[in-house]
Order: sequence, then structure tokens, then C-alpha cells
Amino acid sequence: MNTTSTLVRNGLYYLRDFDRPAASLVAAWARDASELFWLAPSTPPPLTASKVLNWQNSDVCAMLFQKDGLPDPLGYLELNLMPNQTAHLWMGHCVIAPSHRGLGLGRVMVSMAMEHAFAHRRAETVSLVVFPDNVAAVECYKRVGFAIVGEQRKDFRTSGRTHRMLRMVISRQQYS
Repeated sequence: MNTTSTLVRNGLYYLRDFDRPAASLVAAWARDASELFWLAPSTPPPLTASKVLNWQNSDVCAMLFQKDGLPDPLGYLELNLMPNQTAHLWMGHCVIAPSHRGLGLGRVMVSMAMEHAFAHRRAETVSLVVFPDNVAAVECYKRVGFAIVGEQRKDFRTSGRTHRMLRMVISRQQYS
């Protein structure tokens, strides 16, 4: 049984602190280079437990999404502090286990993360970037209340190309 703290609970589902033993499981959720690129475009394949652990630092609140009665997590995401912006968080590395995708659990997990961000981390705003061709993710974020506020282009060494990304934001008021 995990002894880390429950951060948010919603019925049978809850978010808890990330722990090191889960890193290999999270790494296995990026089934190919395309999935890894959507999840972590700056991380070269293959995704390993060591690389997942390298995502962690003092500015990262890494969380696992769990369901009562199941030993393994169903999802993973992070809320990161934006440099020099105490009330602005950045959501990253958001992923649901492949066997649980397409069931609406991403929306549940992201909603719970927003509850944690606004109620417990005192965020006023949460931002993210997403590839526009990751349609399921874009729709998930919109259902939670995120709005597309712009685009950005970013060069990724892992692909050797410039990619278009959507910037999405949700405020405390939009979430409430």
C-alpha cells in the first residue's frame, strides 16, 4: 500500500503524490516515438524510468491518478511553477495509461488537478501547450474549461523540426 498523501479525491478516483517506483510504469505508457513526442517532445526515445525521474525537481508537483481497488496508477501529470510567477502554474507530462484511454478519465484527472491547483496551490492561472493534432487531448482540456489563447512555434532537437503548438489557459474564475 502506498503511504504518499492523497491530494484530491473524487469518488473512487484520487490524485496522490508521485513516487519513484511508478516511474517505470509511467515510462511504459508512451508506446512509441509518436506518443512520446506528444507527451514529452524534448525527451529523446525511448522513454525510461530514469528519464521520468529526471522530470522531477523542486518546482514540480508530480501526481499519479489512481482508482480505489487498483494497485497501479491510471495516469500521471505535473503542475510546475512558472518562473517568477507565484500564482501561475504550468501543466505538463499529462498521460493516461493506454488501457484506460478513451473512457473520459483524462478529463477526470485534469479536473482534479485543477481543483488541487486552485484550492491547494493557490494558483490564479494554469497554462499548457499541446500539439493541435493531438485532438483527444485538446478536446479533453476544452471540456475541463481551458481556452486556446494563442499559438507558438518551437524547435525540438528530438525531431529536428519546428512544430506548431496551441497555448491553452484556464483561470480560477473559469474553473469555478
